[in-house]
Amino acid sequence: MIIQGTSDGAAIILTRGEWSGHPDAANYYFATIQTGSLDVGQNVYAFDPTNEGLALFFAGLAEDWQGWDGVRQWSSLEGEFEVACEHDGLGHIGTTARLHKNRAYGVGWTGEIRFEISAGELDRIANELKKFFYND
Repeated sequence: MIIQGTSDGAAIILTRGEWSGHPDAANYYFATIQTGSLDVGQNVYAFDPTNEGLALFFAGLAEDWQGWDGVRQWSSLEGEFEVACEHDGLGHIGTTARLHKNRAYGVGWTGEIRFEISAGELDRIANELKKFFYND
């Protein structure tokens, strides 16, 4: 699953599989953020007790594709993956994606990319995320 920027080559890439190296791999996915020379990835805990995951976040953005006020934000349960989106009122969604390694312990790293998504892509992204997370 890829969420691609409109022109700058930035992307969020989500994958599943044996790559995680975690004994409970079914409960994790791997998130990669990349742009230019930055290419970092992190295992992300997929459990979502509130049922307000990334797929639902993008479904809400797609529903309001004509615009909203302020920044809308989503974070994984353990905070290792975050996405923030802001509508410019002209059909562009300013998107910031962050990955954190060992954030809770005060050591490690944080990677961040910023890019634009076309409002017309929100439905497709929401549908692909639904398939990715729920096998629909």
